[in-house]
Amino acid sequence: MRALLTWTPRILALAVLAGLGAIGASALKERPADTSLLGMQLPPDKIALTPAALWHGEYQKAAEARAAAALPPRPAIVRAYNQAQWNAFGTSSMASGSIIRGRKGALFEESYIEAHCGLKLKVDVAAMPDYARRLRRAQDWFEARGQKFVYVLAPIKTTWFPDLVPASYPCAAKRDSVYPAARRALTEAGIHWVDGRATLEAQRGKLGYEMFPRNGIHWNQLGVALAARAFVGELNRQGLATPALDWDIAQAPDEVGLDRDLSSLLNLRQPPKGWKAPAVTPRPVGPPGSGAFTVTAVNDSFFDPLALFLTQARLARRARNYGYLTLAPIEYRDGVAYPLTATPEIVLNDLIASDVVVLEQVESQTGGLVGRRFLDLVETEMAREAVSKPAALKHS
Repeated sequence: MRALLTWTPRILALAVLAGLGAIGASALKERPADTSLLGMQLPPDKIALTPAALWHGEYQKAAEARAAAALPPRPAIVRAYNQAQWNAFGTSSMASGSIIRGRKGALFEESYIEAHCGLKLKVDVAAMPDYARRLRRAQDWFEARGQKFVYVLAPIKTTWFPDLVPASYPCAAKRDSVYPAARRALTEAGIHWVDGRATLEAQRGKLGYEMFPRNGIHWNQLGVALAARAFVGELNRQGLATPALDWDIAQAPDEVGLDRDLSSLLNLRQPPKGWKAPAVTPRPVGPPGSGAFTVTAVNDSFFDPLALFLTQARLARRARNYGYLTLAPIEYRDGVAYPLTATPEIVLNDLIASDVVVLEQVESQTGGLVGRRFLDLVETEMAREAVSKPAALKHS
């Protein structure tokens, strides 16, 4: 009896240790990381087990991160915590805390509020005329090659819903300072451009839908369709004969897809319901594979759904978008997206081979980094061509 009492705790301790070892081994077992949580950092690649990796702790940290990311309860735990924080405080730690809940539950991205309110501008408004003059030189160069150039100025949600910006963000009288300066500079420089804000404002309150969703940052399908029609109108004005763009519209059951790009990043158990949402279906003007033109764009994210819409309508034979030059290169054909490989040389070759060249920027980024990098790329080729032509004439 005494022996049994002596060994029982030891047996139990060994059993507990064995169980913990089995649990640890199971956790460290190679499993694919759960990717259902959007916008969260993926675990690092597996690190080779070496003395150096062990000594510096790299192997242990990587193994811990990979095991945590693969644990089955993780998504449910993260969503439950996020939901509690969102319900209690109206805030979220997701997306680095950049998603802001405004009035009537409208979601905003903080940087757009700051730009609209003049709190943090990312562009130099005083430099806008010089930027527009650079655009004009690039536009003239493309036109001399027989191409069309269109600058698309995309609106931002804060200018469509200024009354829904949270009261905690003070908007002084200097708010919305970039758009007027951009509009004036582009017009005075003679840029061929599509004014996304004016296009949408012309239809405000007339079609039964808002142009931006509650749960997303980009224009919704109706906003995209109206902007696409304005884009086609600009091409026709420049002499590129393009069929009229039309579509069918119905009310969607809820906001989906891109209309939830912000709420999806919150990773909630119960995502907020959307507002009355339009479902827009373009009417194709030709058979699959057809189209009046090809497009190559350097863009912020707003031109992606527009390019997709143009290919769904079979107006664009193909559209290649080099987002943020080029964080997200993608090609659209017949309404289907295909990933691209992008290098500066590939982008330049596509730009000079396309029927239509597009530079799209959101209002608050007019003259910003994406546009300047586009111009740097084009101006380098312009300078190279200017040097090579006299040399070619000399040897002819």
